[in-house]
Amino acid sequence: MKILNLKSTIVLLVFLITACVTVNIYFPAAEVRQAAEDIATDIRGQQPDQNSNEKSMDSSPTSWLQLGSLAYAGRELTVSNATIRQLKDRMKKRYPALMPYLKKGNVGEGANGLLVIKSQAGLGLKQKADLKRLVNAENSDRMALYKAVAQSLNIPGSQISRVQKIFAQEWQKTAPRGTFVERSPGNWVRK
Repeated sequence: MKILNLKSTIVLLVFLITACVTVNIYFPAAEVRQAAEDIATDIRGQQPDQNSNEKSMDSSPTSWLQLGSLAYAGRELTVSNATIRQLKDRMKKRYPALMPYLKKGNVGEGANGLLVIKSQAGLGLKQKADLKRLVNAENSDRMALYKAVAQSLNIPGSQISRVQKIFAQEWQKTAPRGTFVERSPGNWVRK
């Protein structure tokens, strides 16, 4: 009987100890998506769609119960720090040099948020070297950007691939016409 009670007590203690462990599985996808949209439109010099903002501003609450939700929804989130600003500036300066290669289909937007050289046809040696240098520099800055955004939102390093995927969608959305985009691994389409 004592052995049974001892085993029961041990099992109960193990259960209680493991039950007290809290695992935070929250991933701020909405915040990452907003940051990706802001950063991509800033780098690529595109303005966000003003029509969607005007519609939300024109609507007024139909009851006092909705006022709190509207106040909460109006809160803006800006993900920025010195590292992110520096990376954005470098990428913004590099984008005009990358744009012709994107439009011609030499470079594509990968599903992982990185640029991929799709074709070097019709490029001279100097252009090929320039293209490779541009893509390597851009991908290096993008990886640093994903890490910096994750860090500023307190996202663990193990979740950076999720940040990349969200940014990949935004890069593809803001890519110029003619750019190859990878919708899923190995599935490339021309925009």
